[in-house]
Amino acid sequence: MTPRAPAGEDSPGRPTGTPYVDDDWVRSPPAGKTVLFTDRPDDPDRDPLGFEMWLDADGAHGPMRHVHPEQDEFFEVVDGRLGVFHEGTTTEYGPGQRVEIPAGDEHRFWNAGPTELHLRGGVDPGLRTETFMRITYGLARDGEPVTPSGMPLNLLRVAVLLDEFDDMLYLAGAPVWLQRLGVELAAPVGRLLGYDNEYREYRP
Repeated sequence: MTPRAPAGEDSPGRPTGTPYVDDDWVRSPPAGKTVLFTDRPDDPDRDPLGFEMWLDADGAHGPMRHVHPEQDEFFEVVDGRLGVFHEGTTTEYGPGQRVEIPAGDEHRFWNAGPTELHLRGGVDPGLRTETFMRITYGLARDGEPVTPSGMPLNLLRVAVLLDEFDDMLYLAGAPVWLQRLGVELAAPVGRLLGYDNEYREYRP
């Protein structure tokens, strides 16, 4: 049974007796993704962040090919079919199967089946992943133009965001040094135009 997403959003009902509160949830409607944070790290620099994720059957593209420079990532399929591209190889996983992505490896994932995909997963260490997800999902939920995977299309806004969260991820389509240079050049322009990383309405 699919749990309820944050209050006020179009989603199915939450299972009876769930202990979680709305602040544990984020949803990106354009990307068809819902996340429940289940295990928060005591020390984000050392401990993992655990979550559950649901990808809609229709329009759930998953993220673009990317790299986590400092974090291992793992997924275990609860229900549905998970597609994973990892270092040049595409594989599908079913219920009970698990995949691990070491830090630095190029990868992406998506819903490979005809029904909703339910995953348990996490990143190790957690770092500031929850805050980064809350901001990007919140912008998408509130109408910011985004890619099919849910990332903002405004490159100046993204540059300001990535200038702070440079340990979270890089896209796999260009050298990391080139992306860093682009962020360093574009972020000051974005700030001059009024973009910042406060986002108090999204931060936990």
